[in-house]
Amino acid sequence: MTGKESFIKYRKTGDLDIRNRIVEEHLYMVDILIRKYLNKGVEYDDLYQVGAMALIHAVDRFDPEKGYEFSSFATPTILGEIKKYFRDKGWSMKVPRRLKENATTLPVIKEQLTGRLGRTPTVPEIAEEMKITEEDVLEAMEGRQIYGTFSLDQTFDDDGESGDNPVFEKFASHEDKGFDMLEHKEIIGTVLKNLSNTNRYIFRKRFIEEKSQSEIADTLGVSQMTVSRAEKNIKQKFTDEMNK
Repeated sequence: MTGKESFIKYRKTGDLDIRNRIVEEHLYMVDILIRKYLNKGVEYDDLYQVGAMALIHAVDRFDPEKGYEFSSFATPTILGEIKKYFRDKGWSMKVPRRLKENATTLPVIKEQLTGRLGRTPTVPEIAEEMKITEEDVLEAMEGRQIYGTFSLDQTFDDDGESGDNPVFEKFASHEDKGFDMLEHKEIIGTVLKNLSNTNRYIFRKRFIEEKSQSEIADTLGVSQMTVSRAEKNIKQKFTDEMNK
């Protein structure tokens, strides 16, 4: 029985033995998808359990007659449940007190400055108001996501809140935006992990939100040339990583 035939038969009969076989055949996806979430204060077994439950849910919801691959359908479901698991744990994870306080205060200060200035404040303006460094402001923006690194199935606004379009869908072009994008996502994750807060911010604004260099420079309070040099540096890091 082929994979599609198994899905069709399970959808018609609801036979749990068939579902269990399908799940077992696709558990390798869970193992791969949770790897970039390890070493963030959550045990492998806990993440694996969350991913496996999401996989079961994906099998139950999948309609093989719609013409797309199960891997493409299941990947966002699994990643979504892992993301929700981390979000639900919230600040119970080991996050530095300073980062937690700055990330909590940031949106309030930003709103106050926006009302006072009549525009979105720059990073230097926020830093001055909060009496912290510009790097601390950028770190706080990342800290709004709790762990200070990008979850590659999300986009972000200025405060690091989740959006609607996956990073890998915007950054890497591929016909299948599901399981086949894992290699690209691993590359992105590796590069982002080693970027400074400023360069991660530039990456997000430039390559995901497609802001102009001048817009980013205005927000950061730097020259457009500085943003241009940073952009070239980021591109080179991706090139080097892809050529490994």
